[in-house]
Amino acid sequence: MKKIFTVSIVSILCAATVFAQEVKEPWSLRKCIEFGVEHNISVQQYDLIKENQEITLQTSQLSRLPSLSANVGQNLYLGRAQDRDGLYQDRTSSTSNFGVSAGIPIFSGFRINNQIKANALELEAAVEDLNQAKENVSLQITGYYLQVLFTKELYKIAITQLELSKELVDRTKDLVQAGKSPESELCDAQASAAKEEMNVTDAANNLQVALLDLAQAINLQDMEGFDVDMPDVDATLLASQVRYSEPSNIYSSYVANKPAVKAAQLRVNESEKSLEVAKSAYYPTLSLGASYSNSYYYVHKLATGLNNTSMADQLSQNGATSIGLSLSIPIFNKMATRNSVRSAKLGIRNQQLSLDKTKQDLYKEVQQAWVNAQGAYQKFISSQKGVEASQKAFEFEEEKYLSGRSNTYQYSQVRARLASSLSEEARAKFEFLLRSKILAFYEGMPIAESFE
Repeated sequence: MKKIFTVSIVSILCAATVFAQEVKEPWSLRKCIEFGVEHNISVQQYDLIKENQEITLQTSQLSRLPSLSANVGQNLYLGRAQDRDGLYQDRTSSTSNFGVSAGIPIFSGFRINNQIKANALELEAAVEDLNQAKENVSLQITGYYLQVLFTKELYKIAITQLELSKELVDRTKDLVQAGKSPESELCDAQASAAKEEMNVTDAANNLQVALLDLAQAINLQDMEGFDVDMPDVDATLLASQVRYSEPSNIYSSYVANKPAVKAAQLRVNESEKSLEVAKSAYYPTLSLGASYSNSYYYVHKLATGLNNTSMADQLSQNGATSIGLSLSIPIFNKMATRNSVRSAKLGIRNQQLSLDKTKQDLYKEVQQAWVNAQGAYQKFISSQKGVEASQKAFEFEEEKYLSGRSNTYQYSQVRARLASSLSEEARAKFEFLLRSKILAFYEGMPIAESFE
């Protein structure tokens, strides 16, 4: 048993040494968030939506410019065809023509201006959607980051308990050799140490799983030597124990800056502009147009003594230029405009309801975050009291054990309760840390800065 125990301890220490050699510079929460946001696929998709909306806005802005087009045609007439003078004759001829036309809208019922404003508002909403996606990813990564810190704490507790078990084995060995304890006590101590060794192995595995979860959350492909920076959690906790404002006050200060609320409000404004775009179909439209055309006529078989007019002469004579205004007055279009306006009004109501729901959900989030933070704080205070009581009980039991008034089993039970209390305290501590930082985030503090 002694040999197996010694070999196992050596194996753990060797593995820890190799692990320490492979560890690279630890990642801070800020670095994890920046890397995760940069490589998150959902964030990238929202960024593409934003870029596409930029193109849409540019398209609507460029619709104010004139349109310019050119046309070229070639026609071949076989048999009886009309000549340049309008007479029909049996002959083979061809006609070449080309032209250039341009047009510019002068008045379109304010449709272009309102469409540009609507697209600009939609672009701003797309930017806020992108910001909201980044916020969601940041909070998710923070949760995984704190889970790593929690498992690190449990790993340290397991190591400490293993060291205590080793000390218990040594003390029990001395008591057995002095005849103050039976040899069965030594077997119990060695069994307890073996169990603590298994707990260390489980804690190390849980730490690796937590690191893997964090690496996957930030889309880190190569996690060899990946580890996180351990901040001064106690100092962070002290900074978190400030008295928080009431949920209504937190909501009032945060709702104006929440990206989801901004996006919903912008879409309400955008839907109002879309209504104006729909109403523009009631107005007449006025446009200015200009064109130039020319042609060349050629007869392949002419009577004797006749010749085709040269191309240069024809082009100089056949040119035609036109310029004019075009006014289109809507009279009846099968109620299409009226129904478009009605749909646009329904769109405004729908976007307003979406805005109200977003605000309602946000207030619920703030309320829940406030209650969770307060509850986590009370749980953390209780866990500290539990650790203090368990520590005293352990010290008394240790004194009794050393004086021979207690056995190994009782000593191990008290020590196990202390380990459980320490684990509960660590869980409560990091839960409170997470809850308090989320609430601080709602109050306007960037999540990464609260750990620096």
